[in-house]
Amino acid sequence: MQKKEQGIPVVINLASLASYDGVHEDPMQMMTTGILIPQEKSSLLKYTESQEDEVTGEVTESEIQLVMAKDQVTMHRMGEFSNTMLFQRNKRYETTFHTPFGDLPMAVFSRDVWCEVGEQTGKVHLKYELSMQGAYASTNELHLEYWAQ
Repeated sequence: MQKKEQGIPVVINLASLASYDGVHEDPMQMMTTGILIPQEKSSLLKYTESQEDEVTGEVTESEIQLVMAKDQVTMHRMGEFSNTMLFQRNKRYETTFHTPFGDLPMAVFSRDVWCEVGEQTGKVHLKYELSMQGAYASTNELHLEYWAQ
């Protein structure tokens, strides 16, 4: 096992599903590797997420830092498209989504936040509503599992 200060190499399986007015988009599933850094009252999971633009085929990469604690999850997305989202059950969090085309006001209302975090394995489940520029955009579910390599 690696030292906590350096992080523990992990495999990450991530699945997400978005729906708008009950119509589901195609689910997104990704498997990647990352680093888990256990901390005193939370754990930090770092990984890179790649997304392909359906129209241009261009791939955009974002560095993700997920801070997982008992009652909340904070997601920091860094890259060309960046933001910070705080997930706490039945709470609304307002933020800004930074894009190359300008900044957009954004809000997250968390319906369900659950995580089980350990040094060898862990799971995160989020269900939330997303608003962009003051209007409902989608209902999203994210399921993430990790395990030490």
